[in-house]
Amino acid sequence: MRTSQRHQLKQDRFAETTKETISWAVENRDALIWTVGSVVVAAAIVLGATWCWDYRSERANTALGKAMETYTAQLRAPGAAANPDVVSFESAEQRSRAAEAQFQDVARHYGHTKPGRIARFMAAVTEADLGNTQAAEQELKRVADSSSANLSSEAKMVLAGLYLNANRGPEAVALYRNLIEHPTDMVTKTTAELALGAAYEAMNQRGEATQIYADIIKTSQKTPAANVAQQRLASLKQ
Repeated sequence: MRTSQRHQLKQDRFAETTKETISWAVENRDALIWTVGSVVVAAAIVLGATWCWDYRSERANTALGKAMETYTAQLRAPGAAANPDVVSFESAEQRSRAAEAQFQDVARHYGHTKPGRIARFMAAVTEADLGNTQAAEQELKRVADSSSANLSSEAKMVLAGLYLNANRGPEAVALYRNLIEHPTDMVTKTTAELALGAAYEAMNQRGEATQIYADIIKTSQKTPAANVAQQRLASLKQ
């Protein structure tokens, strides 16, 4: 089976239980773009840092920005002529391979900078996109153990999805519960709770999923998360 087909099957399995709730990948791609934008726009200069460190950070920002442009580049129809003024690819796999190489290059050269750490995470994400789950898992674990709470939580979220797709449900559940107990700006408590509920659905543990959604409705009344939980709960009762 082709890599793109294997990847699509993995996506479909998780999407089947979450299509009426949230698309985590889409939400976090937007969040990642915002994060990278913040890095690029903000002056990532620590007082007392050497000029060399500042210079390397600036170069890292630029390199990371280019890699993100590749990752979010548009796809064109197979055989269609490429516009020389616009970055585009004929397939998602082709785009991911190009982005992965760029992210790895940024991480390799600027691994101790904030852009470098973000690049390492994004390299793992693109490895997962390509179906290279073992490599993705190793990289995601490294990022999950990092000192950056936001990046760590993002890595755990992606890692949990990998575990779920690999029939390692208990490990996915453990990560989701860890995220619920330690929320961040990038992965809030309700986001992790909704993901846990969807995981239980994927594992055919309807009772656990029902309890999670009921708790969200009770504690997060009149919020988008509560509305989503209500929809999922109603679906489970059908």
